[in-house]
Amino acid sequence: MSNTIELLPWDSEFFGLPIGRVIPSRLDERSVTTLLAEAQAYHLRCLYFEADSNDPTTVAVAEQHGFHLVDIRVVLEHPFDNRPAPVPRYPVSPGLSVGPPRADELPRLQDISAQIGLTSRFNFDKNFGLAQSEHLYRLWIEKACQGFADAVLIARWHQAGEAVGLITCTLRDRTAHIQLAGVHIDYRQQSVGTGLVQAALDWAKMRGAHYMQVVTQARNVPAQRLYQQMGFFTRVMTLYYHKWL
Repeated sequence: MSNTIELLPWDSEFFGLPIGRVIPSRLDERSVTTLLAEAQAYHLRCLYFEADSNDPTTVAVAEQHGFHLVDIRVVLEHPFDNRPAPVPRYPVSPGLSVGPPRADELPRLQDISAQIGLTSRFNFDKNFGLAQSEHLYRLWIEKACQGFADAVLIARWHQAGEAVGLITCTLRDRTAHIQLAGVHIDYRQQSVGTGLVQAALDWAKMRGAHYMQVVTQARNVPAQRLYQQMGFFTRVMTLYYHKWL
């Protein structure tokens, strides 16, 4: 489209309205005027904007022009070096097993995935809301199981038990990424998250990754605490806005 706005075909088709992404991470009064004129010309209904949290001008301009803060995006990174492994708060129970998904358990995985979406920016934007967020996250794990993720790992109490948590991963240019991770609400604080993250780290190391990264929300403090206890460090934090037109 331009060097200012990128059209997002997948999001537009999924939500049924034209959606774009603001390319620069900083705005001033001149650039935002140009940006909004382009968005109107392309008949966009929504703009995603990931803003540099260190620039006060950008924050002020975004707020003055009706950009709505929906998320504080936190990227954490685990370097694979020779540091001693940290001791997690909830050690992995010997009764917990982590393995690939089963063909008959997709509905259960979708329920867990929908719970993960409760902290997403889509759920916190009333123009999308809970129903849209649940639909998105149910589709996300379905696509991951169909091959859109390089690894889908499922936690169970004992190998024959039902799924109690999930984590999906990709590997790009020696950096592994955790894409979707969560524990069923009935099984939290029982070492399930620890087991899943450790399995993901082991998977990445076995494939020669140099780092593993994960994105979570600043509002999701339990997730941040888990990753920090597993050896992740905060790499960057950005402000995520939606602008409705």
